[in-house]
Amino acid sequence: MNEKHKKIGHSRITRQIKSIDQKQWQLPERRKNREQRLQELRGNGSQIKTYKSPAKYSNQEKHSVSTIKKTEPKKPKPANNLGSIYSLLWIGLLVIVPAGAGITAMSALFKLPSQADCESTYWRTASASKRLYCAQLLATSATVDNLLEAINLVDVLSNDHPMRPQIDDYIERWSKKILSLGDLAFQDGKLEEAITIAQKVPQKLSGDPLVEKQIQDWEKTWNQAEANYKQTQEHLRKEEWNQASMEASRLLSVPNVHWGTKKYQELINDIKRTRKEGSKLNEARNIGEQGGLDNLTNAITQIQEIEQKSYLYQTAEKLTVNLGKQIIDIALIELNEGNWQKALDVVNKVPKNDALQENVKDIELLARAHSPANLGSIAGLEDAIAQVQKLKAERPFYSKAQQLISLWQQEIADVTIIEEGKKLAQPRGISDLKAAIAKLQSIPPYNPRGEEATTLIEAWSRQLQQQEDRPFLDKAEKLASFGDITSLQAAIDEASQIGRGRTLYQEAQKKINRWTEKLQRSQDQPILDNAQLLALSGDIEQAIATARSIQPGRILYNQARAKIQEWQSQQEAKRNLENARQAAVAATADAYATAITLAQQVPTSSSRQLEASQLINQWSQQILSIAMDVVNRDVAQAISIARKIPRNSLAYNSAQSQISIWQNWLTPNQPLDYQTLPSDQSQQLREKNSSNLTDERGKPLVSTPKFINNN
Repeated sequence: MNEKHKKIGHSRITRQIKSIDQKQWQLPERRKNREQRLQELRGNGSQIKTYKSPAKYSNQEKHSVSTIKKTEPKKPKPANNLGSIYSLLWIGLLVIVPAGAGITAMSALFKLPSQADCESTYWRTASASKRLYCAQLLATSATVDNLLEAINLVDVLSNDHPMRPQIDDYIERWSKKILSLGDLAFQDGKLEEAITIAQKVPQKLSGDPLVEKQIQDWEKTWNQAEANYKQTQEHLRKEEWNQASMEASRLLSVPNVHWGTKKYQELINDIKRTRKEGSKLNEARNIGEQGGLDNLTNAITQIQEIEQKSYLYQTAEKLTVNLGKQIIDIALIELNEGNWQKALDVVNKVPKNDALQENVKDIELLARAHSPANLGSIAGLEDAIAQVQKLKAERPFYSKAQQLISLWQQEIADVTIIEEGKKLAQPRGISDLKAAIAKLQSIPPYNPRGEEATTLIEAWSRQLQQQEDRPFLDKAEKLASFGDITSLQAAIDEASQIGRGRTLYQEAQKKINRWTEKLQRSQDQPILDNAQLLALSGDIEQAIATARSIQPGRILYNQARAKIQEWQSQQEAKRNLENARQAAVAATADAYATAITLAQQVPTSSSRQLEASQLINQWSQQILSIAMDVVNRDVAQAISIARKIPRNSLAYNSAQSQISIWQNWLTPNQPLDYQTLPSDQSQQLREKNSSNLTDERGKPLVSTPKFINNN
């Protein structure tokens, strides 16, 4: 209760009261008249006295309207001469003065205080009506602070005060206004401020379920809207556009202006912007999936257009890191192939990203270390090792650095061996070359300098083999220069000592082939010449047997084989002609046809071909003659015989002409040339058509056919 008795600050009351129209502080005309009337009464000599408040008040008196006590008039002194007049006057005064005092007391009780009164009032002694009026004055501005001050101003009155019910009504009304102001803050998106305002409601109402329920409703609505908002943002981060739109639309049904308008519109704008960014991100993904340095850098350039405030920024960063790692892999490939400058160019295209910078720095260091290492000298390799050793165990490419260090250390050992081998081989003697080769053979092919060692070994081996094999080849050439069979064979044997795979092997083989050809020709040419002599003499069988003694693989084997085939062909032609002559002895059309078939089997390349052609022409003429003899008896048979004449014979064209004529004889409904018919048939036709088969002299038109030999 002590806090309730504190004086309200003068300045704060002044700020609130000055905002009210000054007209509110003007007294009504009725009150002015009362004041003037009291002044007039005082001016007329009326004596109205009031009792001062006692020094101390009870607790109830402090908060109640001051009691106005009636003044007791003094007893008049008895008048001498004017007794009756004075008596009447005093009677009038006794009636008027108490009534005026009552009116003054009531006016003092109900008169509204002026602005100056509210500003300068000492509230410990202020009346209830004055407190209520000043509280109402504060509450007109309808701010939380003013409403609370208004409540505090009147809530100090005791519960049994006569004005307490009226004050409680005002307190409840002002408390609900405070809750309304809290709801305005809530609708404006200020949840904490709204709760703070609601919690300022006086204890009498703050314990009311209405206040607690209002706060719970605010919090529930806010939490639900906030959950929808966050879920929409999560869908945007996952590029789930439809789900984001559906979730955002739930804010429209939230009973809060802030979430249903401002925050909803924010989400709609975010969805539109993020969707465009998603399309750009997908395009960058497609470009990056094609691989290659250019595609990767183009994709990264497009991704970097997505701003940091975007919901897809984290996704874009992850994709950037992924593409950057692929560029780093390309740089590593170039580095492993020894293209350290190209590796530097590639790694410089890696995007600036904290997750990639250590990898970039490591590759740059490794690439620069390759520059002295590629010199191939021990000093350069040691310099490269010193640079790479700067990478500590926590670095991304520490293991790669250790591999390079091991590789370069092994290369230093290989270089040392190669230098020693070169010194050993320098005299170029056989023993020197063998020692140098043995030295370098200690370097495995898979070592850093293994390929170089192998190349040197091959070069020294060629030099060594030339020095070892050249004497054999020189000696063989001297032997072959004599040209006889024995010398040629000795030269071949000497050169054959150079084995396959040796440096001079191909040269030796060429000379061996040349000497072998010369040797075989010297050995086999006499045999082939003898066989040809036998064939010319007519002893074909012996000639073939002699030529067959030349074995396959010999230089003259193919030539001997061709001669044998020629001689065998001559023998076959001879047999065919002999068989043909024997077949033609029967002198029939079939015998001649068989003879012709046998003669046709003589190859065109045979020397008996001319003889065979002559016999075929001769026998073909014989067949034609037989056909012309037969036609007088049987035209169909004559045609059949004539058809046995071969196409390549001289009688073929004549036979075909006769066949055409004879076929006309056999074709029905065709005019007949009686002169071309046989005599017996023409006789029959003459007898049947005697009027049509004679000429103008009466001679028959049918006669024996005459054949012309076109050959």
